[in-house]
Amino acid sequence: MQGDLQHEIIHLFRCTDQVLKRAIGRKVEGTGLYRSQHRLLMILGKHPDCSQTAIAEKMEISPPAVAVTLKKLEKGGYISRQCLEEDNRVNEVVVTEKGRQAISESIVCFQEVESAILKGFSDQEMEQLSGFLQRMFANGESYTRSSAK
Repeated sequence: MQGDLQHEIIHLFRCTDQVLKRAIGRKVEGTGLYRSQHRLLMILGKHPDCSQTAIAEKMEISPPAVAVTLKKLEKGGYISRQCLEEDNRVNEVVVTEKGRQAISESIVCFQEVESAILKGFSDQEMEQLSGFLQRMFANGESYTRSSAK
C-alpha cells in the first residue's frame, strides 16, 4: 500500500510539472519566444551579471545549450553582447529594451498560469504544499549526493 501511494504521489508530481510546462508553453506561444527563452530572459532580468555557466546551472541545462539560446535571443534583438573593457575576451550579456518588454510579458504570463494551477488553494494549504515540496526537494538533493559516492 505504501509503495502504491508513493508511486501515485510521484506520478502526480510529474504530471503536474508537465501540465505546468504545457500551460506556460501555450501561454507564451504568440510571443515569438519559446518557454526556455522566456526563462533565460527572466534569469538575466533578475541577475544581470550572471555568467553563461551560472545561467546553465540555474536552468539545469548545459552551457552550450545556453550559448545557443543566447545566440537566438541576440539575433531576435532581445539581448546584446558587449566586450568588457577590463577583459575583451569576456562578453557581457545586456538585456535590450525589447528584452525587458519580453520579461514584463513573461512575468504576467507565468503569474497567470501559476494562479490558475493553484486556484482554490488557501494560503495555509499553499504554505503546507510549499513545505512538502521543499522537503521533497531536500530529500532528492540528499539522495543524489549520497548515491553519487
